[in-house]
Order: sequence, then structure tokens, then C-alpha cells
Amino acid sequence: MREIEIEWQPIGITVTAQLIESPNRNLSDLLWDRLPYNALQNHALVSGDHLYHLVPIPELLYTAAEYKEDRTKSPDGTLFLSQLQHLAIKYGTLSEYIPAAPIGYIRDADLPLLKEVGRACWQAAVQSKQVIESRVRRKGIQVQEYRLPKFSCSGHPDLVSLVDSIQRETETIWLHAPRELADLHQGMVKSGAGSYGQYFSTLVFVNGETRPLGYCALNGLVRLCANERISLETLREITPNFIRTTAEFLGYCGLDRLWQFTQDLIQRLRLIETKDQYLAVVGSLAFYTNVLNTWNLQLFPWRHGEAYPHHIPVEIRDAS
Repeated sequence: MREIEIEWQPIGITVTAQLIESPNRNLSDLLWDRLPYNALQNHALVSGDHLYHLVPIPELLYTAAEYKEDRTKSPDGTLFLSQLQHLAIKYGTLSEYIPAAPIGYIRDADLPLLKEVGRACWQAAVQSKQVIESRVRRKGIQVQEYRLPKFSCSGHPDLVSLVDSIQRETETIWLHAPRELADLHQGMVKSGAGSYGQYFSTLVFVNGETRPLGYCALNGLVRLCANERISLETLREITPNFIRTTAEFLGYCGLDRLWQFTQDLIQRLRLIETKDQYLAVVGSLAFYTNVLNTWNLQLFPWRHGEAYPHHIPVEIRDAS
């Protein structure tokens, strides 16, 4: 039996979960072997009573699950790992039926505590904007310090320098809001992005563009790198087409570092000689971009959603 603890601070609540031996032992092994870690806790904004956070385990991006299930039918307290690099926890009713890979369960005695955490995280996302930290560790193990793992990069000094720069910035914003996003959410947009003197539309577009840049484009390139049939030459050729346009737009909206990192990566593609180097450079940028996305989700004024209540009768939603 392998048990883990998940602690949320400053809420001060800890729950225990048991990892399942099968199926998805490959995923639970990845998690177990990389503990401990900490992360900014997010609450689902579409799927329902669901918590998730970004897991600093890049191998999750290209490790396939052995089994997936309709999470709307999973019991409360189910833990899932995904190729979006998420650890997710169901704590109540879900509407999102997209299959997910279960890897464990919160013990029954802790389910009331889990629901309390869920309500607190929803309040933080929608109203208070309180930063909630999730700490994940093996049960019974005292952790003195949580550290982010790093990509190892060798080769040309310009490649090594770029990876180091991206990873230093990622560490800086791991649990602290990026200054660029904090400024944007205060209406300080140097370019003036936002028609007719407002910046709400800019927030919407930044949120909507950062997510697919990380989840789809950059994560997708990492998965292609792990595919033996895809050559390094092909990766070099397709990379700018996947990332340049979106990153440049986000730079115009205020994410200067992201755009600069992207330009630096594109300029250094010719220096990449191995797939390991490509993985280090693109993987570090993918992770940084996905951390930006976690902060978009934390800072966005979701309270405005209260003005848009569902108009589908409950009995119709339940029947579907």
C-alpha cells in the first residue's frame, strides 16, 4: 500500500490518499518516484467540483494511461493524472465526461475535509484571490523544502543559458504571481491593448491564448520529440509555426518575457544537435507557459460569471 498526503496551505487541511496498484501503475509510479512537490492550487471553472494543479513531472506529457474512465461516474475523492501534467481530484458533482486516468482515492474519512478544501478553493478563484498552495508528499515523510526539478541541458552555451533563464523565471513565479500578469490585471498595459480604453477583453484573450500555447502547441512538441518516428530536423522545421504567432500576440498584450523566450528559442533552433537538447529547451518553455496559465486562472475576475447563470432546466441537464 502506497499512501500520500496532500496538504493545502494556508487552509491548514491535510488529507490522505491511497495510490492504486493497477491499472495505471505506470502513472502512479511516476508520481510516487517524484514526490515531494508543491504547486499553486487551481479549481475547475467548467467541469464542476474538481480541483487540479500543475505537476512538475514532464514525463506525464508523453506517458500514456493504461485505463481511463468517465469521471462523472467516478466516486468522490478519485485522483487523476493527465497528459496536461495535472493532478486532479474530484470532490463532488462533475459535468465533464471526458475520460481521465484514475491513480488513487482519498480515504473516506477525509472526504468531508476534501469538500471543505473545494469550497475554499472556489472562493479563492472567484472572490478572494487567496493563493492556496498544494503540497504533495509520501505519507509520514517530513519535508523541509520543496524544490522544482530542472531540465538538464548540455551543448552550446547559448542553449544552456536559455534553459537556465527560463527555469529561473519559472522558479520565481511558481508560487508568486508574475509581475507582468499582475500589472495586466490592474489595467497597466504598456501597448494599450484593449479597444476603447478597456482591458477586460485583453484579459479574456490572454487567458484564451496562453492555455493552448502551453497545453497544445508546446506540450504537443514535447510529445512529438518523444516519438522516435519524428526526426530532429522535422522538429526544428515545425516549431516556429506552432508557437511564434501566439507568443508574439501575448507579448503585445504584456507577456514580454514569454515572447522574448520564444524568440530566443527560435533563433537557437539551429544550435540544437540532439533531441535531448530540444526536450530541455522546448520542455522548459512549455512548463513556464503552463505556469503562466495557472496564474491566469488564479487572477482572472471569474466573479463576473455570476451574471451568466445557466438557463437549461436542471432535469434536462441531468437527463443528458
